[in-house]
Amino acid sequence: MNDENAIPRKIPTLLGFALDHLIRAHGWTSKELASRAGVAPSTISAYIWGEGLERDRLEELAGMMELGPAEVERAVLAARLALPPEPAPWTPVDPTEEERRIAEKAAAMAGSETMDLVLEVRLREIREENKRRDLEQGRELARQLKTYSASDQRDLIEGAPDFQHWGLAAVLCADSEAMAPRSPGKALELAERALFVAQHVPGTEAFRRRLEAWCTGFVGNAQRVIGSNLPEAGRTFDRAQRLWSEGKDPAGLFSEAHLFDLEASLRRAQRLFPLARKLHDDALAIARPSEIGVILLNKAFTCQHEGEHEEALQLLRQAAQVIDAERQPRLRCVLLFNQASNLLLLDRAEEAAPVVVEVRTLAERLRNDIDLVRTLWLEGNCAAALGHREKALDDLEQVRREFEARILPFDYALASLDLALLYRREGRFPEIETVADEVLSMFKAQQVHREALGAVMLFQEAAQNEQVTAGLLRRLQAYLSKAESNRELHFEG
Repeated sequence: MNDENAIPRKIPTLLGFALDHLIRAHGWTSKELASRAGVAPSTISAYIWGEGLERDRLEELAGMMELGPAEVERAVLAARLALPPEPAPWTPVDPTEEERRIAEKAAAMAGSETMDLVLEVRLREIREENKRRDLEQGRELARQLKTYSASDQRDLIEGAPDFQHWGLAAVLCADSEAMAPRSPGKALELAERALFVAQHVPGTEAFRRRLEAWCTGFVGNAQRVIGSNLPEAGRTFDRAQRLWSEGKDPAGLFSEAHLFDLEASLRRAQRLFPLARKLHDDALAIARPSEIGVILLNKAFTCQHEGEHEEALQLLRQAAQVIDAERQPRLRCVLLFNQASNLLLLDRAEEAAPVVVEVRTLAERLRNDIDLVRTLWLEGNCAAALGHREKALDDLEQVRREFEARILPFDYALASLDLALLYRREGRFPEIETVADEVLSMFKAQQVHREALGAVMLFQEAAQNEQVTAGLLRRLQAYLSKAESNRELHFEG
């Protein structure tokens, strides 16, 4: 029977237990050792129960009993095996009691000098395996969740413990990030669902705060891509930072570097370039090796938006050193695409041409439809820069049809402006007017925001009056490339 009024047992410290073991195992008593050491017996008793005993003092007392460092080391090892482990910070991938017992046994068999190292390595392996298992379970839960309506999903998460799972939240965040370029609204829905899951995950408050911070960052990323309220996205990232600072993740399940880099994309969209650069650099300072290439790519894209194309190329060269082309072909394709784009913007089409060929090869291997369309767009611009007029016209017209079919109004407009630049070189104003009419029709049909619509109306008016210049087209391109994610940006025609 349990006695609720029983006094809790007092457990010696590691070094105190080792001292007690040395005294008993070698035929001494605490009183005899106290006399030899010139201290009161109560002092030895205090040492055993954890008051002021350091390793140096333990070895000194052992020496008084004519025992050397080897005996002390064995006593410490025995204490480590006999005493219960100190409670570690909780994470959902921590080893179970049985897993920890097996790991400690393996470490003990390695010998006292390497025990800590072996134990650390084994526990890390257990956490990695548990993480992999939990993410697989999260993927299966995500598949099940998709079969329910939005309201039923919330009810399920609130009421079914199986769905209150950190792996599910993590998988929904990854899906949100992947979905953002194609369907920002769906990406926001996934991120908000992940946050709702995080708020119901059992465990310590500290871990839940860190998980909430992670999910909140993806909410902010989706808000950034939608672009209707960038200040709100900024407040979301501020909230993510606050939650992160309030939480703990001793197993390192989540990457602060990735959150920094996501926020950097927002600050770039807000044209807060110094802040975006700082966030990229903060991310690089703490990034895991597997993250460095992606962060360098994103920083290069920020430089490209600033018009710092040479610096962008330098960063892309750095990224090429850490991106594994065989294991990460998608990143390699993005890297080469951006390299070619920057070279074309620097009027270095001859250098860009072989890079464009490599982009085509990779894009065809990856077989992603939208990547293939963008590759054709790059080829059309390269052909135009090299003076291959017919190929440029054919490529850009096909790109426009593809973007129109996919209902991507801003990409359609930007490709149309590339086509208009070709027509402008030849003074073909009727064709430019047709292009302007088509872009305006697309923007109206898709209810593109007022500022961008106004910019295209200025383009149409200039085309009608045969006043379109290459400078106007370039300014409009620069504006529309930013206006998609910033509805408040005004075009200075």
